[in-house]
Amino acid sequence: MDSELAAPAATARAAPWLVRSTSPLHCVLAFFAAAGLQALADLPLPPAGLRPGLHLAGTVLANGGLLLVLWSFAMFACRQTTILPGGRPSRLLLSGPFRRTRNPVYIGMLASYAGLALMLDVPWALALAPAPLWILRRRIIPWEEAVLEDRFGAEYRAYRQAVPRWL
Repeated sequence: MDSELAAPAATARAAPWLVRSTSPLHCVLAFFAAAGLQALADLPLPPAGLRPGLHLAGTVLANGGLLLVLWSFAMFACRQTTILPGGRPSRLLLSGPFRRTRNPVYIGMLASYAGLALMLDVPWALALAPAPLWILRRRIIPWEEAVLEDRFGAEYRAYRQAVPRWL
């Protein structure tokens, strides 16, 4: 982890721009960049015979991801804590989707991103998916984890040991 993101300094300073700008923005930018590249370079689409199946798979993936994000947002609202990566959490979420993964919002968001790429015939968005994933893994999540450890200490460390970051 970069020293600029390490706790306890994480809660003493404002979050870096990449953390404050939120991960949905990073996904939207990557998606539109891929759509633009696909249109400008006339990149190929999957064969017509595969597309109905890809559209169906994309619909399931995008809607499943959306449901996971909405469930997670509801948990934040019910527990009255911040949803913003650069915010200061008031409570540690340990139930609902947070029992199985420490990052259900990001998993749902990435699933929706992939599903929309399949639904909307923008398969090249999948090629650019590593960009927002890199920002999540290298900037946003380390910042959030440092803030959570600084704020909740041993309780967060036990949670981190018991629950995987992804799945």
